[in-house]
Amino acid sequence: MKLFIGGVRGGRPVIDAEFARYGGDTTSYLIEGQAGERLIIDAGSGLMPIYERLCASSPSTRHVCLLFSHYHHDHMMGLPSFLPLYSEEWTIELAARIFDELTVEDVAHSYINPPFWPVSLEDMGAALRFRIFDDESMERASAYGGLEIRWCPLRHRGGSTAFRIDEPATGASIVIATDVEWSESDQEEREWLRKLATEPSPVDWLLFDGQLDDAEYEHYRGWGHSTWQQGVQLAAEWGVEHAIITHHAADLNDQRADEREQAIRGQSAKARLAKQGELIELIRSS
Repeated sequence: MKLFIGGVRGGRPVIDAEFARYGGDTTSYLIEGQAGERLIIDAGSGLMPIYERLCASSPSTRHVCLLFSHYHHDHMMGLPSFLPLYSEEWTIELAARIFDELTVEDVAHSYINPPFWPVSLEDMGAALRFRIFDDESMERASAYGGLEIRWCPLRHRGGSTAFRIDEPATGASIVIATDVEWSESDQEEREWLRKLATEPSPVDWLLFDGQLDDAEYEHYRGWGHSTWQQGVQLAAEWGVEHAIITHHAADLNDQRADEREQAIRGQSAKARLAKQGELIELIRSS
């Protein structure tokens, strides 16, 4: 199982040269299974680099599943221009929880529709399927090829979702928990994420929202995000070997990111900042 990082920013994309090394696109991740599965989490502007990889790495594969952690614009902005939507050769499954009584089908049809976009979703060529993660699905894994998907809710304005992806054939596993405010999470919410990351066994990788630093958190309390220190600490507490800190603030330039990376490495040799374009082999810990 592999992780390709398409976009790492929160809020908005940035294109200035001083942000190039860590990347300027907003959140989007691609999980590649060993049997050819393609599972995308979120559709920020980083969806374009993912599309390029889809075409380059597996030109014969025309099926993809797209999971949404939530529907904020920085996690959706790449969807209308996702070229597979326009092709009859592609089958695309869109999956998410219900937020504010809106299903993923409701949101997709309203988001890709005039006056916000020149064509409607039903006018595109791809075969579309929709899946709802209901409360009952928290208690069992959902299959996508040889991959297993589990989830739990996160504390964030309007709600968000963490996903756990397991590949039983290889033992590889990862939890992706972007857009979560750990300091404001109640005990039940904390326990949900702990269980997701540790049961039936600890995942090998945790990708966690570390947009903030402990020193600046109080200024942004209630904005819906965590600190990188919390991400590194949780990985250690839960027995997760590797931590990747993501959802970088739009003003975190490469120089400041290098300083943060150094501080992260000072706490854990196996923790680091996410970098756009990075391909990670999610190898199971021995």
